[in-house]
Amino acid sequence: MSPAQWAQLIELILGLLCALLTYWLAQRGLRELLERTVAVPGGVVFYRRAFLLILVFGAIAETLGSAPDLKPGAQFMEYVWAVASGVGSALVAVLLTLGVYVLLMTILVAAIKPRHE
Repeated sequence: MSPAQWAQLIELILGLLCALLTYWLAQRGLRELLERTVAVPGGVVFYRRAFLLILVFGAIAETLGSAPDLKPGAQFMEYVWAVASGVGSALVAVLLTLGVYVLLMTILVAAIKPRHE
């Protein structure tokens, strides 16, 4: 494997770890919120899995879409900065996904919760 391919693989792994860490931190509260809001048990599972898939695929798309463009004689630190740039792109994708999902869940709670009380 070339150094550029190693850098791409490290970007992918770190991006996926960021997405999975975000899901792990949010999943307990998300489950409780969905169980109180969505009356259908299958809906809770669907929204949680959809959130996980969007996080993971967003991170994958960002890391694979930003392939490091380095010359063959590049120094080690150039690869480190390329990996950091790719992981930064993955974090932006995770942040945007989280923001949009929180917005949608807020609308869902505002629209559905008063009907059940």
